[in-house]
Amino acid sequence: MPPHLPPGIRINHDHHPTHPGKRRSLVATQSFSPGSQIATFSNPLIALPDGASMRTTCNYCLRVGSQDTDSPNGGGGQQQQQQLRACTACKAAVYCNATCQRAHWRAVHKLECKMFTRVRENVGKDWLPTPVRAVAQVLILLKGGDAAVKEAFEAEDGLEANVEGFKAYEEVWKDFELQATAAVVYAGLLEGEEMLAKAREVLCKIQTNAFNRLDADTGMTGIFLDAGLAMVNHSCVPNAFVGFDKRTAVLRAERPIQEGEEITISYIDNMLPTSARHEALKLYHFQCDCPRCWDDLDVYEVCQTSPHIHLNSFSLQPDLSKLQDPPIDRSKVTRAEIEIIYKKWQALTPPQGDDEEELLEFARKRWELCRPLVEARMWAVEPVPTTINQLANRWQTSYKMFVYALPLLCFLSTECDPFKLVAPFKPWRIKGIVAIIKLLALTGEFTASGALATRCTHEGLVGTLATASQVSMCEALLRLAVHHGSIGAAEDWDVLKQAKSMLEDLESLEGREHESNLLRAWAKDPEDPEGAAFFENQVLRPINTLASFAPEILEEMLSRRSPVKQKQK
Repeated sequence: MPPHLPPGIRINHDHHPTHPGKRRSLVATQSFSPGSQIATFSNPLIALPDGASMRTTCNYCLRVGSQDTDSPNGGGGQQQQQQLRACTACKAAVYCNATCQRAHWRAVHKLECKMFTRVRENVGKDWLPTPVRAVAQVLILLKGGDAAVKEAFEAEDGLEANVEGFKAYEEVWKDFELQATAAVVYAGLLEGEEMLAKAREVLCKIQTNAFNRLDADTGMTGIFLDAGLAMVNHSCVPNAFVGFDKRTAVLRAERPIQEGEEITISYIDNMLPTSARHEALKLYHFQCDCPRCWDDLDVYEVCQTSPHIHLNSFSLQPDLSKLQDPPIDRSKVTRAEIEIIYKKWQALTPPQGDDEEELLEFARKRWELCRPLVEARMWAVEPVPTTINQLANRWQTSYKMFVYALPLLCFLSTECDPFKLVAPFKPWRIKGIVAIIKLLALTGEFTASGALATRCTHEGLVGTLATASQVSMCEALLRLAVHHGSIGAAEDWDVLKQAKSMLEDLESLEGREHESNLLRAWAKDPEDPEGAAFFENQVLRPINTLASFAPEILEEMLSRRSPVKQKQK
């Protein structure tokens, strides 16, 4: 029996004409416009937080919170986080309320509760690695006769396992054997070869079909497995994407989808060079032959063929001609050289500690590898964006460097993300905008007090922030975030809720009625003459100016010798 599917999609069981290895696919039964919701999946077979995160995440609804304690602050003082209380029996699983606890008890925890007592007795921990807990849950549910789990994991037309494919990777299979054995032991089942083989098969099915819920920006972790959603196939130029809202997965259209068209998503980071994408897909046991792989297209070439370019007229990159004809110089670096650059970049071993000089030296090595791409102005080609983003993320939380993170984030949002993620409603682009807003709010405080110049030696950066209307910039960016977030994300998405709340606060400020009215008019119609002119002069121009400082800041920070080496010399 096929898995139950929401309206709007069906499973196609015919062999795929251009992908012989695919025996099933998801097909649209109606048309979908970009950003529209195709289907939701709210009754997963498996929905777990990662390992130790099970102590800071509700084990049922997967809402991130803080574990309640006996201290007056009850959770370390984390703002606006739900307090979580542990199961009174095992003390391991935590919940945000009694409703979630009861629901999880009925679903699986009444069967796995004793397992954590065995875990504590054997290894002194109150959590299990995610794959081990996932396999143990499935084995326990199978033993209990759960119909949906039996259909997915034991029926002939259930989830694909690719056991022989995993066995071909010796180290991977060794890990699978250890994890499967641990799951059998902690589940309290007999350790015969038949049971161990069953556990290994279950693990293969989970690895092949589950989704990773990781989102470092919102603290979201864990895996999600729905038998229906697992039918969706991969493409490096997908027409859909999956977002997660606590215990629900939402499948959304990225491109226009017609009735009868196959729905595809990307299983991996599809912005990587071709060989890196194929390497990442190895454990899915197929060779991708999508248009991007077949013609070895880079992000700029994919962007030029995108049906979404026009949507950027309401974005931080409204110059559509730049997206259609990017100002890059392909003669500076070949495709083969890009592949080599990425492999060398990936092979560099990051420092283990938090020593700032070691981290900076590591960033310098990576930046030097990126130099041919920098000279070609191919800013959106990996590994350049990730190199910049990692540095910006670290600087955002640095007492000394947070000011310098702002130009980097502006640069990513204008010169990288629009080419990589052409649809402005993609969550990653929205999060980039919200990150800029937070830094503008922070630097605005120092600008108002005159303290910014003591923290930043870059005169252009200080001068731009001193003359810019940072409140208007924040309001315009919030309107972008709310507009596109309402298209491409769940209404309850933490980033979107935060943006809406900040926009309400700004709109309530007295004395800004004129500016707010202009921005409101621009948000309603980006071609409104007065609103568009205000956005161009008061928002886009300073954003682009800040972004223009990023290359020189990166060169200054990452091209000079480290202070340690200078002293040794």
